[in-house]
Amino acid sequence: MTLERIGDALPEKLRGQASGLRRTLAQWREVIPALASLDVKEDSVRRAEPLLVHLLQQERVCSRCTGYESCGKLGDEQGMYDHLMEYGGELWSQTAYCEPYLEYQARARLTRYQAFSSRSAYEQTLSFENFPAVQRKRRPQLVSTAEHFADKYQIGEQSKGIYVFGPAGVGKTHLLQAMIKRLEERRIPAILIRAEALFDRLRSVISEGGDIEPVLEAFSLVPVLAIDEIGQERANEFTLEKLFRVINYRFSAKLPTLFASNYAPPDLYQRLATDLMPIIDPLRSRLIGMSRVGDLTGEDHRIASMELLDVQER
Repeated sequence: MTLERIGDALPEKLRGQASGLRRTLAQWREVIPALASLDVKEDSVRRAEPLLVHLLQQERVCSRCTGYESCGKLGDEQGMYDHLMEYGGELWSQTAYCEPYLEYQARARLTRYQAFSSRSAYEQTLSFENFPAVQRKRRPQLVSTAEHFADKYQIGEQSKGIYVFGPAGVGKTHLLQAMIKRLEERRIPAILIRAEALFDRLRSVISEGGDIEPVLEAFSLVPVLAIDEIGQERANEFTLEKLFRVINYRFSAKLPTLFASNYAPPDLYQRLATDLMPIIDPLRSRLIGMSRVGDLTGEDHRIASMELLDVQER
């Protein structure tokens, strides 16, 4: 780096001394506040002046940052930030990903996993705010547990999921949708899919000659997976084997999984042939072991709120 370029990088108050590269510790602390927290002597600061100039240049570029996509740095420096540190009485820099890059990566992960979700425009409006008050009153612990999970869960945290069951129309899907909506608002990658839609996707990939491994990997690795209507799909040996593979991985890794079903966990897949029990029994066992279980009861709100047109009383 030439002295002219060094001089250009310096703040106005230091440019007059650029030719000699001799500034006091107090002057450097004024333009690089991070120095104030480091126990270094003035000789060390003088030896590190090229590094400090580099940090000033970095600050000029990063102060104009509007996001990683428009990063003003060049080449491999994009998305990186050098932090000042002290080791053995000398000044060094430690490189790490910058916050805009981490946010960019989080958005990319969120978008990638959202492509696997099956949520209609209406379902995306379902939230905790419009969750039925009667169910909130009837099952306060279940709803508060769901809200706490959606508000506090952090990526990488080992956590049990929630399994909610009950008859049709009592708000099970609404509760799952509300949790996923809150998680996505917090930029926590999540997938919500109906069990039948999951297997339809696998069948479609196979029929087109594709590889189902990326699909299974996405469901296995996503930070939060929600499966709606589990136990209500057209289950067979193929679907159960693939479901067990996903659930077994998430069970072992302690990745939270959310479920909604018309069936209590011990009753899942009871109607199936007995020769499938070697898959069903360990599947049910893992579902129970990885979940906090709650039920929703009451009348079907869709029937209770149906619109009647010219229907005579009987």
